[in-house]
Formats: sequence, C-alpha cells, structure tokens
Amino acid sequence: MPTDGITLGAINEADDAAAAGMIVPFIERSPLLAARVARRRPFRDPDALAEAVRVEIGALSHDELVAVLRGHPELAPPAPEAMTSHSQTEQGRLGLFVPDGEVRSRLAELNRIYREKFGFPFIVALVRHPDLASVLAAFTVRLSSTAEEEMAAARDEIAAVSRSRILAALGPGDDQAPEPPSFAAQSALG
Repeated sequence: MPTDGITLGAINEADDAAAAGMIVPFIERSPLLAARVARRRPFRDPDALAEAVRVEIGALSHDELVAVLRGHPELAPPAPEAMTSHSQTEQGRLGLFVPDGEVRSRLAELNRIYREKFGFPFIVALVRHPDLASVLAAFTVRLSSTAEEEMAAARDEIAAVSRSRILAALGPGDDQAPEPPSFAAQSALG
C-alpha cells in the first residue's frame, strides 16, 4: 500500500485493522509491528507515530525481531522489483536498484557473508548516507559486530527508516524532535 494520501487523522480515526494497514508501508512488510503500533493511537503528530514505531521495535522479542528483519530486502537484491516502492526509491537514490557489475558483485558477497553470520539481511537507513561509499563503509564495519550489537543496530536502522518514511509522508511533527537515542546507547545505559 503506498503512503500517498494517508493522513495522521485517517490513521487515528480508522479501526485497528485499517490503521495497521496504513502504518505497515512505513515499516517494511511487518503487519505484526504495524498492528502493535496502531493500538497506540491516537498520535498527536507524526513524531509521536515515529516514536511509537521505535518503542514497539524495542519491545519485540528476539524471534519477533528476527522475523521483522527477514522481511527487509538486501541491498541490490537479485529481484529489485520485488521490493516495496519505498525500498526501491531509497535504494535507487544511491544506484542500488540496478547497480553496475562490480558494485553488484561486491554487495552480493557482503550480503552473503552478513546473512551467514547473522541470519537476516543487512539493514541500513539509507537516508543517513550521502553516497554508496558511506553505505559500503558501514556495511564493512558492521560485519565485525557481535550478534547482540547487530540486533541493536538493526533496531536503530529500522526505526530511522520508519521515521524518515513517516515524516516524508505526513510532514514533520510540531516539535521537530531530534532522532531518539539508539537502542545500543540505551542498552549501554542499563
């Protein structure tokens, strides 16, 4: 479902199932997560919706989180047309929708190594990266993470992607709140 024409008012006024259906495009094929976020309505502004997504991502059990992560596409997947329209746009901005041969080969190798190590695709908020070199550098660094570190990083990345999609579709909230602290930082604080 595209997010064109979705309003915060429509999300707040809909029944739970319809609200979840409007929220799911913001969080990449996770009806479970969308349903949980929908139950937090009403949202005072888009920032509150983004925060609800972040909180619900943080509340997922290990198995639920792995299932959500597995719903995300790899970078430059073999069948890019199977990605959601949001993912196509986000990956297309950096030339990842149909990358050249050398980049495609490098990403295929990184995707394979990452999936073998962690059991889910590399999740990155492309909105945080100005170019492909930045993405590749982050990919390489995160391959050295522990499973726990990578789960926290993946939660952060999903929250950032969702926040970006929500604000792009619904506009900024009243407060223009900064991005919340990362799950890794929260874990370190106790």
